[in-house]
Amino acid sequence: MKKIVSIAVVTIAALTLMSGCSATRGSSSHNGMEANMESGDATVCKTAIYIGNLNHKSVLDSIERAGKKEGWRMTEFKANAIIAEKMIGSETYATTITVAKEHIMCNKNKLPQSDLDALRSAIVDELQKDSKKH
Repeated sequence: MKKIVSIAVVTIAALTLMSGCSATRGSSSHNGMEANMESGDATVCKTAIYIGNLNHKSVLDSIERAGKKEGWRMTEFKANAIIAEKMIGSETYATTITVAKEHIMCNKNKLPQSDLDALRSAIVDELQKDSKKH
């Protein structure tokens, strides 16, 4: 009986600790990019681009135009994602740009921050041009 009680106590303690850690809100780092978990959404990083209710097809078209203008090779990956590739020096870098329900985000994948920022700015510019047309 003592073994059963001690096993139950250890199990409850472990579950409590695990649930407490997974429910923590705030900032965390993943692959060199901090995540901003506002509103409890841990999937939206702080560099995500809010798109609201824009049509996903037009958003993907804007992303593709922006990437090409910045010298990236853009390849449609899924219905909601594009792979962007670029030669920087002698290295080839790639990132997957994903269009979620209300935002766009991409993974850093050891990309130089300046190139990632330039791509992000170009995408924002294209989205703004596209939204003015409608």
